[in-house]
Amino acid sequence: MTRAFASALAVGTIAFGSAAAATSLPHLNSAVSHKRHVVVTFKLGDLAPGHVVVAKHRQTQPNGAFVKANIVLDEPLKPTKTTTGFRARTAHRLAKGRYWIEVSGVVVQVDCTPHKPCRTDWSNSRRVTVK
Repeated sequence: MTRAFASALAVGTIAFGSAAAATSLPHLNSAVSHKRHVVVTFKLGDLAPGHVVVAKHRQTQPNGAFVKANIVLDEPLKPTKTTTGFRARTAHRLAKGRYWIEVSGVVVQVDCTPHKPCRTDWSNSRRVTVK
């Protein structure tokens, strides 16, 4: 293997690793129920806060968002900075039951317009039981 090829391979590996790490944000660390509100902790990286979404079922669309028919609560995130990321609580309470939670982050760019909105990325989902 030549030095040039080895260098190119190393650079490609680093770039691919960085791209893979970038796609894992936002990341939902935890979701719990407290007095029928949902409390989430999460990481956004360079993304702007989007929404916290609660659904009856875990099924998602191709972009990672929950299927609209299953959504029972969709609120803008109003996060508080913590030492490990962010924390937020829903304003509305949920009925007793089992739900799936995810948060979104918005890729903020200067060329976003109402006709061409900024891309929204979705986190992993977590299950919460409201008692």
